Amino acid sequence: MRLVFFLLLPLLWSPLVAGAAPAFDAPPERSTDGGFTLNWDADTPVVLEQSTGPDHADARIIYEGGDTSTVISGLSDGEYRFRLRAAEADDWADQATVTVEHHSLARAFGFFAVGAIVFLVLIGAILRGRPRD
Repeated sequence: MRLVFFLLLPLLWSPLVAGAAPAFDAPPERSTDGGFTLNWDADTPVVLEQSTGPDHADARIIYEGGDTSTVISGLSDGEYRFRLRAAEADDWADQATVTVEHHSLARAFGFFAVGAIVFLVLIGAILRGRPRD
């Protein structure tokens, strides 16, 4: 009896697993460079849509297929909404919102200045050479 149960268990379990709706897997809340990766769990092909408004009026499909992640890049400052559904479904299964806020220009020049100082110190050390005894 137990053997029959264990042999039939995968057959009984598979419809429950196959019917699971796709869902985002810990989407980022913020990006400081306009790029990030969206991951999701799905057993079937999905449709991923991107929009900027809460009503998804300007939505556009950015991915359609069987992968479980995609890289988003080149976004300017703003709030972006993503929604996900199974390709054969009509209703959206999950949503995510990511805020893009690039570093300020002052901070970027600060990083550049620190890099330039380190570069000049290294060049000075190389040109000076090792002290002679």
